Amino acid sequence: MPDTPFAIATFLTGQGDNDAYFTSTRVLAHQLIHAPATKLDASRVSFLVLCSQSTPKEQKDRLRKDGAYVVELQDVPLSWWIYSGVTRWKEQFTKLRTFEMIEYKRILFIDADTMIMSPIDGIFEEPEVETMAPTLTSRKDQIRRDESALPNEWFFAARSDNGYTGQRQHPTPPLQTVQFSAGFFMVAPDRVLYNHLLSVMAHFRRFDPFTMEQSLLNYVFRREGAMPWRELHWKWSATWVNEKDAEMGVKSLHEKLWDKGPQPLKDVWQKKKGEMLQYYERHR
Repeated sequence: MPDTPFAIATFLTGQGDNDAYFTSTRVLAHQLIHAPATKLDASRVSFLVLCSQSTPKEQKDRLRKDGAYVVELQDVPLSWWIYSGVTRWKEQFTKLRTFEMIEYKRILFIDADTMIMSPIDGIFEEPEVETMAPTLTSRKDQIRRDESALPNEWFFAARSDNGYTGQRQHPTPPLQTVQFSAGFFMVAPDRVLYNHLLSVMAHFRRFDPFTMEQSLLNYVFRREGAMPWRELHWKWSATWVNEKDAEMGVKSLHEKLWDKGPQPLKDVWQKKKGEMLQYYERHR
């Protein structure tokens, strides 16, 4: 692994029905590794592409040539009752391997269908990111004896999901919600915490499996629980993006902009895709 205190990670699986996510991963990698306006400070922050076992070899090889650090992961074993009707979500629990990567102080996970609008590595310097939190053992009614032990302290933060506050018509600045999106979260890796996630998954319907790992994480880090999730500032990420998000300076837009969203933002994504292709054409 790269020797940096922080990492930004995304996830690529071979379960998709086309190359859209692979292309989007390449666009994201170019923005974070090479594009002058948005690239990371590589001395402090590494960019990782986490790949499931189904990710084609040629895609992993291409990403390595692009300059990404590819991490090949074993899939997380699932209980029989955990499934979803959305085929491409089959391997989404593999992204939980980020919780095991204790060589990093913090890992920011962002879904591959994210467009970077301005530098994002400053998020690791935010006050709410720098400190751990003690587990709230006083909330005894929220600690289940049939789940494995909780860590003494922890860190997990995310962004409220705009899907609950008007979707595309959400206000900016947005309202906070009870649920967060698992497409943008930060964690302090901890094996005790990872094992706790696995223990929760062993219990039938402890969470609704329809949205897979997002439901699990929202259960484990529920606001009323012993490890309530922290809210990251709204300017770091938006879901169900609209033009106001971009106008107000949101730094990353989580949307399949090759297919959905406001046309002006779709145009920006296509421009960034073109810049990516031109860059690698010049640096073959």
